[in-house]
Formats: sequence, C-alpha cells, structure tokens
Amino acid sequence: MADTSLMPKKFSVPQYAGETLGAFFRIGVIGFLVVAVFVGGLYLYRESLKISLESQKSVLEKLEVEFEPSLIAELERVSNTMATARDILRLHSQTSPVFNNVLEPNTLTSVSFNSFAYSAEKNTVTLSGEAASYSDVSSQSAVFESLPNVVSATFSNLALRESGGVSFTINIVLKK
Repeated sequence: MADTSLMPKKFSVPQYAGETLGAFFRIGVIGFLVVAVFVGGLYLYRESLKISLESQKSVLEKLEVEFEPSLIAELERVSNTMATARDILRLHSQTSPVFNNVLEPNTLTSVSFNSFAYSAEKNTVTLSGEAASYSDVSSQSAVFESLPNVVSATFSNLALRESGGVSFTINIVLKK
C-alpha cells in the first residue's frame, strides 16, 4: 500500500547552471546589452556624420568652382575698401552742418560754387565760384557775414569772365 504520511516527501529537483548565477548576472547582461546598443548607435551616428561631411565638402568644392577666385578677391578688396571708408567717415568731423546751415539756405540763386575746401583745424571753408555780376558777389558777401555762426567772409580773386560773369574765391571763418 502507499505510504500515507502527512509529511511531504522531499524530491530532488535538478538545478541548472543558469539558475545558480542569480539576479546580478541578469542585470549585468541587460546592462551590457544596453551599452552595446548605445555604442552601436554612436558608431552609426559617427558614420552618418562622416557621410554628411563628405557631401558638404563636395557641395563647397562645387560652389568654389562656380565662383571665380578673381571675383572673390575683388569682392574682398571692395569690402575692405568700404570698411575703411566707413571707419574714416565714422571718425571724420561732421561737415554737413556747413552745407545744411550755411551754404545751402544762404547761397543766392545767381551764385554758384565749383570747388569746396574745409579745414577742421582752422574751422574755415574756402569756396571758388561764379556770380552773374559784381553786385551779386557783394550781396552774397553780405548774406554770409550776417549769419550768426560766421565770424568773417572774405572775398578775393575777383575777375570778370568772358561770359560776363564774375569769378571769385571766398574764405568763410566759422565760429567754433
């Protein structure tokens, strides 16, 4: 008859090698797989960047061929010249008030100027011009001398031209 004991009998259960390694081994394998996938992704990203860099280099080489090196050199020269002119204008004393406040609104219609020189050190304007008559030269002198920002206006080199006009030179000393 069968053994009817209330105590359970112990059976020997075969153990496998994988079961004896435990949870740390499993975590290590999972970590290794994660790192391997990450390194593989980085490798693929690096290769993608290499391919992109090569294609960008080829595009740049094509663009360099399209633009002539002499044109690029000329454009650089013009750019440098413009930058120098910009610096000179930025540092230069403004003479526009001389034009806007003295010459333009106060020049008679019968008087014209054909040369202009400005001295910032002496604060003077020297103009050569032509007027219709001697009386126009005298009227122009009176207009310039009546301006509040003019110290003196001296006319010189008066000469009658063959056309009937009068050529002259005027030296205007401005207040500082």
